[in-house]
Amino acid sequence: MTSRESNAVPASTIARYTLVVVAILAVVLFFWQIKDALLIALGGVIVGVIIAGMARGLRRILPISRPWSLVGAGLEVILFLGLFVLIFGPQVSNEFAQLTQQLPQQISEMQQSMRNWPISEYLLDDQGGGQNANEEQGGSQNEGESNSENTAGSGGEQEGGGEGSNQMEGSGGMIFQAGSTIINVLGTLVLVLFVGVFFAVDPELYKKGILLLITHDRTERVDEALEASGNALWKWLMGQLIAMTFVGVSITIGLWIAGVPLALILGLIAGLFDFVPYIGPIVAIVPGILLALAEGPDTALWAGVVYLIVQQLEGYVITPIVQRHKVSMPPGLIILAVVAFGMVFGVPGIVLATPLAVITMVLVGMLYVQDVLGKDIEISGQN
Repeated sequence: MTSRESNAVPASTIARYTLVVVAILAVVLFFWQIKDALLIALGGVIVGVIIAGMARGLRRILPISRPWSLVGAGLEVILFLGLFVLIFGPQVSNEFAQLTQQLPQQISEMQQSMRNWPISEYLLDDQGGGQNANEEQGGSQNEGESNSENTAGSGGEQEGGGEGSNQMEGSGGMIFQAGSTIINVLGTLVLVLFVGVFFAVDPELYKKGILLLITHDRTERVDEALEASGNALWKWLMGQLIAMTFVGVSITIGLWIAGVPLALILGLIAGLFDFVPYIGPIVAIVPGILLALAEGPDTALWAGVVYLIVQQLEGYVITPIVQRHKVSMPPGLIILAVVAFGMVFGVPGIVLATPLAVITMVLVGMLYVQDVLGKDIEISGQN
């Protein structure tokens, strides 16, 4: 037997590895096709962890059973939302309606003012401005002809009307897109809420379903990893809730003092967008600055100072204090998670990127770093 024949790979081995690769690709394709349903399930896990965590807290205070603690947690959420709607609902609804009207107008005014910038042709589609300039030049060359002047004047009126209608159509399109996005998000949130309630009511049922796919010798360890990931997610959510509350209340008070209109809805937006670290706060600044510009440059400057101070306090004071007892994640990992999940799942993926990164970090740390690599590292949520 020659050396070449002894080193040859059997055809059966090649076929087996080919089938493995094809199976992996088929699984990846399957998950890609159901990525929306998968995202809803992952969001439901987060909601289920929140409800279960609240129920666990009630059982520490009151001698009640788990079903009654779940009912109590639901009543807590309903009571909180009811009080919020009762106290702030009319004002939030009124300010949101004003925001949807004023924000597109302010964007259109800013676009018009930007057309006078030297680099406007690179920032905006300036075809309309070029047409205006050409028609004005043609009108100046034909000043002696009255018929041409009348034609140019009527053309200018038509063009002005067309420009105004284009602006209205643009604003209307923005409002329609925003409304469609809000409806889609609300529909997804309702599905996530229902899935989360089912997960919270009987988590062991779904956990057993996952463990059925694991070999007997790894079942207990995977069960520990799932439990640790749930604990870590609960800790991160509580820490993030504290930070979001601080940002929302501080931004509302700061913008109100600075004289920025619609301070309550802007503070609510800032608090909610803070759920997505680093990227959410940047996006939340935009509507506040635009509305402040309508009041004047000084108001916009003070609004920027408010946002800057609050974000610095949240990043360097509140978050470090919270992370002493909660989950700390590297900033680079958070940004990479937001980009990766955003590319796969879109905007919902960006929203859920950080909590999903928390779950992934715990599972990888326990099942790979500790078990496979044999390294002793501290895992948040692990008992």
